[in-house]
Amino acid sequence: MGGATVRVFLNASSLPERPAGAGVYTLQLARALAALPGIEVMAASPVPIAGTRHIAAPSGRPERRFLWELGSLGDAVEESGADVYHGTHFYTPRRLRVPRVATLHDLTFFRLPRRYGWAHRRYYQAIARTARRAERVIVPSGAVASDAVRYLSLRPELIRVIAEAPKAGLCPAGADAVLALKERLGIAGAYLLCLGTAEPGKRAVDAIRAMAVVRETNPEAVLVLAGNPGRLTGALEDEAARLGVADRVRLVGYVPDEDLAALLTGATALIFPSLFEGFGLPPLEAMACGTPVISAEAPAMTEVLDEGALFVPLRDPGAIARAARALIDDAGLRGELGQRARELAGRYSWPRAAEETAGVYREVIG
Repeated sequence: MGGATVRVFLNASSLPERPAGAGVYTLQLARALAALPGIEVMAASPVPIAGTRHIAAPSGRPERRFLWELGSLGDAVEESGADVYHGTHFYTPRRLRVPRVATLHDLTFFRLPRRYGWAHRRYYQAIARTARRAERVIVPSGAVASDAVRYLSLRPELIRVIAEAPKAGLCPAGADAVLALKERLGIAGAYLLCLGTAEPGKRAVDAIRAMAVVRETNPEAVLVLAGNPGRLTGALEDEAARLGVADRVRLVGYVPDEDLAALLTGATALIFPSLFEGFGLPPLEAMACGTPVISAEAPAMTEVLDEGALFVPLRDPGAIARAARALIDDAGLRGELGQRARELAGRYSWPRAAEETAGVYREVIG
């Protein structure tokens, strides 16, 4: 291709109204790619993405999107005049006239099948298997690369590890913004934060169980659970009531982008007890705001967070409680870990991820 413009068809049809995880990846990557010289982005999505040429894709339930991918996606790619196709959420068409790239965010539906309902699990396993058709597969971590070989029998030489990053511009919020958000959420004093959808495998229940221990020495501490509601929301509320900490646990739901920096900055620590992550954006975003992170020793977490977090064993509320107590009581430790966290988060950026992704496009085209 030489110095010619690369026209990429970005299948962003899975972009939800309230982006999290893979949705954040799609938005941030699309915007960063569009800012690169020599890259033209045509994004098929339910709503336009700034900086890209919009191609309409259906909104609503995954089944509707999947039918569109099976029936209309190939024609849309052909009509766009793209040089390369990139499925940002697994799906790779069977036949295209241009080379195909697919992103696999994680393969937890193979690794931890009980984390998903039957239909949800079968759907994700099916679309993940379509990535075998791609000329190159992008993954966010070495942990996912290993799983791609193990569960999908992908050839290692076709896999490219490209790290994700905190949202562009995410940094510590000012004291006034933190105070205003706390007042809106009804939080009076210090709080610990657990961020993620209420679903199996995320193990927010371990953070709740840790609070029963934390409150023995820090009775005013509050645990804030933020993120999209999931099928365990009611069970988490019941567990907090059973342990007598319902008054110390606040479920605040989805947090919009404009409030994220304040929520992360104001927390004494982010607790991230998930059993497995492909990359783990929430703890890295907390680190970008200078917030200490207590993370489970899970695949990808030890790889991505390196020496910037306090690691605890899986499914160990007692260890979470001990780490939380240490951070609540020791301002010096909080400051030291917060500084290390910001330095580590600074190693990751979406412009770099976009440059590396564009390199993959040129590789398959050339």
